[in-house]
Amino acid sequence: MNRQLLFLYVTLAVSVGYLVSAMSLGAPTDGGRVTPSFFPILVGAAAIVFCAVLIVQQLRATPGPDRAAEPPRYTHLWIVAAIFVYIAIFKTVGYFISSGLFVFALIVLFSSFEKLIQKALISVVVVLAGYVMFQYLFGVRLPTPWG
Repeated sequence: MNRQLLFLYVTLAVSVGYLVSAMSLGAPTDGGRVTPSFFPILVGAAAIVFCAVLIVQQLRATPGPDRAAEPPRYTHLWIVAAIFVYIAIFKTVGYFISSGLFVFALIVLFSSFEKLIQKALISVVVVLAGYVMFQYLFGVRLPTPWG
């Protein structure tokens, strides 16, 4: 068994434990409204689905030269720097700009400098989905340029 597959099995086991723990918080909805357990249950279920998809992809993959298995150098330091910058500018420039730059930076750090327009569009979608989720689902007011 290769290390990536072992990591995915461990992540799947942790995700199942997380989902079981989240389900002990109560029902995800009550009277048509979401409860505090809704988001943890959603995250746990999504983690299980994504782990299963990755395990199936890994099992179907044909062995060959694995250039991508070699981690880029200093990625972890760039991620820490991105987190600090994100925290520092979040309140000043607002949710959309800071989160858009942060998500875009993480996508580029974990992949490559290819297809930057596609990655920018994915960043916009992720940021908009986060805004809708926090603003309308959880009632959390995020800093925006319009107040």
